[in-house]
Amino acid sequence: MPITLTTLRDCKKRGEKFAMITCYDTIFAQTMNAAGVECLLVGDSLGMVLQGHSSTLPVTMQDMIYHTQ
Repeated sequence: MPITLTTLRDCKKRGEKFAMITCYDTIFAQTMNAAGVECLLVGDSLGMVLQGHSSTLPVTMQDMIYHTQ
């Protein structure tokens, strides 16, 4: 069963806990998927981790899309 925003919202309403792991690119996503991780978070922190910025401010949505294609 796919996990959607509705799924996560419903879990929160019921007080159920869920785990989410930060994923920075496609290679991480493939590895985490193979390990059975159900929920991945792609965030602007990739700007600091992968692009070497000192903050997340320069990161655009296009940057995040590029790293996850």
